[in-house]
Amino acid sequence: MNIKDGILLMLAILVFGWLILKAKPTIKDPMALGEIAVIDTIKPVIKQDTIHSVKGKNALFIGDSHTAADYGWQHQLCKKTQMKYLNTAVGGKQTAWMVEVAKQNINSGYDYCFIYGGANDMASNRAPIKAVKNIQKIVNMCLAKQVTPIVLTGFDPLTCVAVGNRTAYKMYPSRYAKFQQLLIDSIQGAKVLKTHCISRTDCGDYLCHMTGSGHRKMCNFIISACRFKVY
Repeated sequence: MNIKDGILLMLAILVFGWLILKAKPTIKDPMALGEIAVIDTIKPVIKQDTIHSVKGKNALFIGDSHTAADYGWQHQLCKKTQMKYLNTAVGGKQTAWMVEVAKQNINSGYDYCFIYGGANDMASNRAPIKAVKNIQKIVNMCLAKQVTPIVLTGFDPLTCVAVGNRTAYKMYPSRYAKFQQLLIDSIQGAKVLKTHCISRTDCGDYLCHMTGSGHRKMCNFIISACRFKVY
């Protein structure tokens, strides 16, 4: 190889090397022929709550007049979910009475126990914490028998109760509201549902004994909150 050819070869090598350094590999079209496309096949998983079938399960209801109505929310709840039930609720009763009913009726044959009381305690100027302790006693009895306790707070007394000029009930709404908040904050071992799902128009009297629309709303709220399957 003469000197001229050697110089030309060296220049060619330098130019080729410069072109390699300046070139930047790019993918203009990831899906073009000959190109490599990396597709992310990992999709975010959206957590969904499980719908529980309680068909054929046994439910016990303990409460006062807000649970005692024939064909009320408790009946509608069991009809829609196809649970079997015993309703022990009696109008005008307080939580101390409910504790005694619980002693007589709670047993391992029940799957669920719905507890809805306290209104009469609050109307009778009982200390909210005493009524809450009675509800906790019922919850504890359920747990001892492997029964799932579900506690209902009831309607919002600050918007649903209309005591008017009835001085004897003047403090009832605020006392009942305090009781409900104590249920939410302090009850242990039970699912506590804040059932503020009805409005004043769903109340049949000044103490908010529910009309048909109120019972339907209460039933549907519980089904949704507990994720029960309906039939």
